[in-house]
Amino acid sequence: MSSKVKVFSGPNNYNLGKVYFEEIDEILVGVDSGLEYLIDNGMRIDFAIGDFDSIKSEYLAKIKDIAGQMVRLDKAKNMTDLAYAIDFLYNNIDYESIEVYGGIGGRVDHLLANINLLKRYDLKFVDNHNKIFTLKKGTYHIDNTHHYISFFAIEDVFDFSIKGFKYELENYYLGSSDSICVSNEGSGDIAFSKGRLLVIETDDIRF
Repeated sequence: MSSKVKVFSGPNNYNLGKVYFEEIDEILVGVDSGLEYLIDNGMRIDFAIGDFDSIKSEYLAKIKDIAGQMVRLDKAKNMTDLAYAIDFLYNNIDYESIEVYGGIGGRVDHLLANINLLKRYDLKFVDNHNKIFTLKKGTYHIDNTHHYISFFAIEDVFDFSIKGFKYELENYYLGSSDSICVSNEGSGDIAFSKGRLLVIETDDIRF
């Protein structure tokens, strides 16, 4: 049976009760500093993955005790800890879906690296204020759970139609450098005949 994989990653700027709910046969994965978040919330760890360079020593001892499988990476490597973790899961786990908590705030270079992961794998990033995922050609209904929703073309999108949202489009060519679909609102239906679409549901963050 395929399982839903829940990946906890840094930065730990998300509220567990807001983004996560327990499901049968789920697999819990901690990646580097995300492991501290799992331990602080008394959750099990099926896979611990990372170079653990940002883990405090007292957490590292607990991880060794409770992790079902520990995959320790070299500090010098040609991909981020999260990229390695996603590749590891993709090649070793029979899964239904992968949802990543975190990975959005913090360093901009890591955010861009994570956007690149969305180009390679079918997964979703979630934190308190954002949900980011991609769609292949087809017709979809989207129940937007945030204030805004934006659409970007990872690969040029043809015949893009937006219905039911605050702003609508009909058979629009959305190129990869086009930002016309930023800051839409509401829920509705979309359709396109070719390309790859990046969808971002988001809220204003007030400091």
